[in-house]
Amino acid sequence: MKNTIPFLTVHELSAKIRSGEITSREAVGALIAHIRQYNPAFNAIVHINEKEALEKADEADRAMVLGKSNGLLHGIPVTIKDTYCVKGMPATAGHLPLKNHIPVDDAVLVRLLKDEGAIILGKTNTATLAMDMQTNNALFGSTNNPWDVTRTPAGSSGGCATALATGMTPLSFGSDLAGSIRVPAAFCGVYGFKPTHGVLSLEGHIPPLPGDINGIRTMAVPGPMARSIADLQLALTVLSRSNPYDRYVAPLAPDPGNAGEIKGLRITWTDHFGDVPVSTEIRKKLQEYVTTLTRAGAIVEKAGPPAMDYNEVWELWGRFVGMQNGYEMSDFKRWIGDLFTRKKVRNIPMHRKVVGPISVGKMMKALELQSKYVTMIDNFLSEYDAWICPVASTTAFRHHACSSHLGDFKIYDTPLGIDGRQVPYYVATQSCTTIFSVTNSPVLSMPIGLGESGLPVNIQVAGRRHHDFRLLRVAALLDQHAEKITYPLQKQAITDQHIH
Repeated sequence: MKNTIPFLTVHELSAKIRSGEITSREAVGALIAHIRQYNPAFNAIVHINEKEALEKADEADRAMVLGKSNGLLHGIPVTIKDTYCVKGMPATAGHLPLKNHIPVDDAVLVRLLKDEGAIILGKTNTATLAMDMQTNNALFGSTNNPWDVTRTPAGSSGGCATALATGMTPLSFGSDLAGSIRVPAAFCGVYGFKPTHGVLSLEGHIPPLPGDINGIRTMAVPGPMARSIADLQLALTVLSRSNPYDRYVAPLAPDPGNAGEIKGLRITWTDHFGDVPVSTEIRKKLQEYVTTLTRAGAIVEKAGPPAMDYNEVWELWGRFVGMQNGYEMSDFKRWIGDLFTRKKVRNIPMHRKVVGPISVGKMMKALELQSKYVTMIDNFLSEYDAWICPVASTTAFRHHACSSHLGDFKIYDTPLGIDGRQVPYYVATQSCTTIFSVTNSPVLSMPIGLGESGLPVNIQVAGRRHHDFRLLRVAALLDQHAEKITYPLQKQAITDQHIH
C-alpha cells in the first residue's frame, strides 16, 4: 500500500483514511519517504515539516478512532509554495535576505487549510520572489522537470508542479500573477487553477517583503494545484469560504449545477493570441482535442473577442506591475531605468511599460482600461461555457540561463526556439496567460495528453469572473475527453507493484 500512496488523489486518500484502510500517519510517512528518495533528483521540496506533520497525523488518527472529523481535509498532507508564511517554518521566497525568516503567524490560506484538517507537509521551491517563469534561486537552486531533469518545470510555482507530478504531494498551493500556476501545471502535466481575482486571500504571501506595503492589488492570486479537477474543486471550497481572517475577499457565485454532460456545451477556442507563435506540437494537439469535443457533442466555435487589442492588454499588464510593484521608486530612477531597458524590452509588449515615470493619472487610466477589457471578456464569455486556448508558446524547454539581473529580476537576452523562430523568453512564456490576469478571469490549466515530443500539453480553460465553480464543473466534463497522463515515477511504481 505504501508504494501506491504517493499518486493517490486527495479524494482517494481521504476515502482510505476515513474508512480506516490506511492511517494519516501512514500517508504522511509514505510521502516523507518518497520525498527523501526522489527529491534530490528534482529539488521540488525545500523544507520538510516532518516532526509536526507526523504529530498532526497522529492527532488526526486519534480523532478518527473517536469518530470525529477535523474537516474536509482531515489528515491530508499538503505542500505550500515557499512564498507563503507558515508559522514556525522558514518562508524565504527564494530570497537570500530572508534565509532565516521564520514567520510567527500563518498566511490566511494556510489558516483555512489547517481549519479543515490539512497537514502542512512541507514547502516547495519558487523563483526568487516569484519573479521568473523558471524555478530557481540563490538559496535552493533549480527545480527540475519530472519528465526530463534537463528541462524546467516553469515558474514561479514550479516546485508545486514538480512535487505533484513526482508523487511528493497530493495537493499544493501556488500563486499566479503572469501564469505562475498555469505554466508550471502545463510543463509538468498537472492541474492548476487561477481563481477570479479577489475571491481568495493573499494575506501572508511574499512578496511583499515582510513589513512592506503590498503594492500588487489588481492581478495576483493564490490558487490550488492537484492531479485532478475534483481535488481543485475541494480546495476551492475550503479557500473561498467566508472567514474572519480577511473580510476583503469577495464571495463566489454558486454553481447552478446545470452542466451535466458534454453534449450541447458551447465552447470557443483559439490556438494563438495576436502574432505570438505557438508551437506546431501544441496547436496540433489542441486541434485534435477540439475535434474530439465536437464528436462528443459539444458545440465548438473558433473565435475570440473581436475588439480585443492583445498588445494593449499585454502593455496594460506591464503598467500595473510597474506602477504597483515599484510604487515607491522615484520617477528619476524610473526614467533612468526606462532609458537603459528600452531596447531590451521593445519586442516584449508585457514589459514595455513596466518602467518609466508614473502618476495617479496614469494609474486611473490603467484602471479604466482594465474595466473595459474585463467587461469585454465577460460579455464574450457570456455566450459560451468556456474558452479553450494554449498556456504558453512551447512545452517544457531546457533550463535556460539568464543574461543579467535588474535587481532581483532576471533578464533573458537569449530567445527560445519555437519551430525555427526565435521568440523572446517572456513573450513565449507570458503572452497566453497575462491576458487573463488583466481581465481577472478564472482559468484552469489542464492536461490533454502528451505531444509528439513526449512532453505534456495543457490547455487553458477560461470562464466568467466569479463563476469559478461552474467553470470547474464544465472543465470536469471536458477532462473526460482528454488523454490521461501517467507520470514517469507513477509508471515506475506500477511496474514495481506488478514485480512484487
